[in-house]
Amino acid sequence: MEKAVTSIRKFHLPASCSRFGYEMKEIQNMVTKKYVEVNITDTQNYSEMKTTPFLVLLAICFSLSGLQAQISVYPAESSETAPEVPAGPTTTIEFEEATFDFGSALQGDIVTRVFTFTNTGDVPYIMSNARGSCGCTVPKYPKEPILPGETASITVEFNTKGKYGKQNKKVTLTGNTDPAQIFLYVKGEVLKTEADGEISYEEWTPDEKVNPDCFVIYPNPTAELLKLDVDAKQLGKSATVSIFSQAGQRMAERHIPALDGTVDFDVSHFPPGTYIAKVQIGDARPESRCFVVLP
Repeated sequence: MEKAVTSIRKFHLPASCSRFGYEMKEIQNMVTKKYVEVNITDTQNYSEMKTTPFLVLLAICFSLSGLQAQISVYPAESSETAPEVPAGPTTTIEFEEATFDFGSALQGDIVTRVFTFTNTGDVPYIMSNARGSCGCTVPKYPKEPILPGETASITVEFNTKGKYGKQNKKVTLTGNTDPAQIFLYVKGEVLKTEADGEISYEEWTPDEKVNPDCFVIYPNPTAELLKLDVDAKQLGKSATVSIFSQAGQRMAERHIPALDGTVDFDVSHFPPGTYIAKVQIGDARPESRCFVVLP
């Protein structure tokens, strides 16, 4: 019989020989029933192929094994690496607002919003990552742990350059909460202008910006870290330190059971401007101290 075998149209290959759920006898039956695609030369005849089913069987096994190797060598790759979630116990945080509607802005404006939150759980909150939905939305967040009961803030800047129409930008926060990701939103409408506008922060001058009755704290101005010193006679007393913007928005708050020295605040994520640190030690009258954050 000189009929050459070319191919069989319908066939479902097993993953590999007997260890993939098929016994050797089943595969032999598949070979003899011509359910396996076999390519042979025109000079071969079917009678010769029929006398060598074992060789065909081996070819099938090696082919399937190679397929499995290829699958293991080339794993699927994720287009985006998920932020690492801090290990350990989880806590809860509560935002004063999770969505900010800026109304309308001119194309080229930079929309800035501070989102304030409080750690309402029993363990420190560690924010491992904050990411905007696009490169135009940049969050700045505190790097140090936020202790239970403390208040902190996140500054989100949305650059409207090249944007037009309705906008809804998302910021994803990753930390030791359950679920691990929390979302903030900045939305509004961007209006076209003939030329892209720019926003520049006003220059700070002591005469215009700072109440002369405030106590000086250091470094002032600052761009990263704010330090508040307390008098030695106040050590061991409880204290509450709150930081407010000039508009009255609470940026951060910390309750200290017993003062043991200098109090540090990370302000690197604050928008440039003038702020007021309100310090209350024990039952004494609160004292206000002004400081400036530079770009």
